[in-house]
Amino acid sequence: MKITSYLIFNGQAEEAAKFYADLLGGKIGDLYRYGQMPLTEGMPPVPENYKDKVMHCCVPFPGGSIAVADTLPSDPRTFGNGGHMLSLSCDSIAQAETVFAKLTQGAQKIACELCETFYAKRYGEVVDRYGILWAVMYEE
Repeated sequence: MKITSYLIFNGQAEEAAKFYADLLGGKIGDLYRYGQMPLTEGMPPVPENYKDKVMHCCVPFPGGSIAVADTLPSDPRTFGNGGHMLSLSCDSIAQAETVFAKLTQGAQKIACELCETFYAKRYGEVVDRYGILWAVMYEE
């Protein structure tokens, strides 16, 4: 059994997937668009301007994966008030510093600067440009 974080966006899923693939040393895996979805009775119609949006995309990277999708405009989503967090355990101080620096570019908020703590050689929290709260950590 394994768990994968699945992030739902309001039209920015492909942009976010590319950012996270670069950030985590991964790649864009399976990517399906709403325009590829067969018409099914009972499903709401997909607006023309949303046919190129992401219905599902997997981003595998060394050590895990995340998945992303765009919600339909009739069902907008929000990441809320930080009741979630993606925690990234890095392999070195240098990696933690590099990842944290990339996440802070265009970030909405730096919740905790990356620093040494009593429980980690490096720990920091940042709300990235897409509203996702990340904890970046390196423990010896």
